[in-house]
Amino acid sequence: MWDVLVALDGRPLHYTNLLNAIRAKTSDTGWAGRRHHYLRDGTLSRTLRRLQQGELVRHHRESDFPYHATYELLPTAKELLSVVAPAVEWAQMHTDLLERARQRRRGEDPRND
Repeated sequence: MWDVLVALDGRPLHYTNLLNAIRAKTSDTGWAGRRHHYLRDGTLSRTLRRLQQGELVRHHRESDFPYHATYELLPTAKELLSVVAPAVEWAQMHTDLLERARQRRRGEDPRND
């Protein structure tokens, strides 16, 4: 879900461009999370449907052939991203702290390295 919102931040995208943007994301782009090289159409479609139902994303289908579906963020999603962005920035600044916490949860001792 977050990758879709981040990809749509700032501009509407056609479905294929959105899918390609998410698949192409890498850790050096600043996006949190895993790579999605093999994101399937069905998964993205279901996510977009849920975001539409949650009134976070608007879907527009062009009436002329060839049909193109365009997606864009609604103001509520833009507001959500602006609230979450400081937490993401904090997490990026403190990746070492978060990694130590993950290791402790797994029962590893980060001081033994």
